[in-house]
Amino acid sequence: MTINSAFQILLDSIGSLYERDEVEAIARIVFEDVFGLLPSNIVMEGDKEFSEENANSLFKIIERLKSWEPVQYVTGKSYFFGNIFHVNSSVLIPRPETEELVQWVLEGTGNKQQNILDIGTGSGCIAISLKENLPLAELYATDISKDALKVAEINSEKLNKKIHFANSDILELENTFNIKFDIIISNPPYIAESEKSSLDNNVIDFEPYTALFAKGDDALIFYKKIIQFCNQYLNESGRLFFEINQQYGDEVKKLLADNYFSQVELKKDINGNNRMIKAMR
Repeated sequence: MTINSAFQILLDSIGSLYERDEVEAIARIVFEDVFGLLPSNIVMEGDKEFSEENANSLFKIIERLKSWEPVQYVTGKSYFFGNIFHVNSSVLIPRPETEELVQWVLEGTGNKQQNILDIGTGSGCIAISLKENLPLAELYATDISKDALKVAEINSEKLNKKIHFANSDILELENTFNIKFDIIISNPPYIAESEKSSLDNNVIDFEPYTALFAKGDDALIFYKKIIQFCNQYLNESGRLFFEINQQYGDEVKKLLADNYFSQVELKKDINGNNRMIKAMR
């Protein structure tokens, strides 16, 4: 088997699952992240032998991909804000929209001593990216999932970024750090149970349920609780940043206004969807 033929086998095997561009993108990710072969290698060295060991690995990967498992879980890697993050099924796969949220925080935040909290940190991608760009800040991060925190700790160690992690439940308004914060940021669960049928198989079957779905049919429950938390633990003139479900921009704005937040701003993502919001206490 040659490199070219192995690549074609992968394309053919998953060709019916996704659109053509996505199939090719997945195949390139597998060959680069697992086998160390760039697109240029596939073109220039396509006639070279693809080892039996690699072939065996490829067939196992194909079986996982054919079950709709996201390629990031298959390779164990996801790219976010210029870094490679370890991921597994304990954490959400970092999205480009969340990169935009991080960029928005950085645009209005100087590198100075300040306390920043990331609620529901998952892989740690938000907290670690902020720490990388704001080295003088102290970054704190919480998650209800101990397995997610293990992944976040791996990423913070691998990327050499000190983050203060804690296992806590924001619905209980827990503040295990016993301090106040200058910035609080969160990409909380915001999908209602009733929306479950609208999700793709590769999301609903593999990504962590507790990181996707709000409790019951109240898609705003986490926003309400985080706003309550901010009323206790966000400093005066401190800022709150949310990633949001595009359907609930007006509702989240009203929640913030009703809780005496000012300078509330709704922002669209690169696709034109209302995807993030910030406010000042």
